[in-house]
Amino acid sequence: MKAGDLEKARLIAGARDQNIAMRDRLAAGEMLTLCIGEGSKTANIVLMPRYLAEIRSDLVTAFNLRIGENDAALLALGVETDG
Repeated sequence: MKAGDLEKARLIAGARDQNIAMRDRLAAGEMLTLCIGEGSKTANIVLMPRYLAEIRSDLVTAFNLRIGENDAALLALGVETDG
C-alpha cells in the first residue's frame, strides 16, 4: 500500500465509523427531528409518526449503502473490514 493510500484508507475508515454510528443510533430509535434554519432562527418541523418511521427506515437503508461503499473502497485499497 502506498503512503497516499494509507491516508485515504484512514479517511474512509473514519467515514465508515461515522456511518455505522449514525445508522445504529437511528436503528435504536433515537429521537429524530427535522429542523430548518440556524441559531435563534431554528424551527423544528413536527412529523406524523408514520412519516417519521418511513424517513428513519430510508435513512437506515441509506447508511447501509454508504457503509457498503466504504467497505468496497477499503477493499480496493487492500483493507478488509469486519463486515
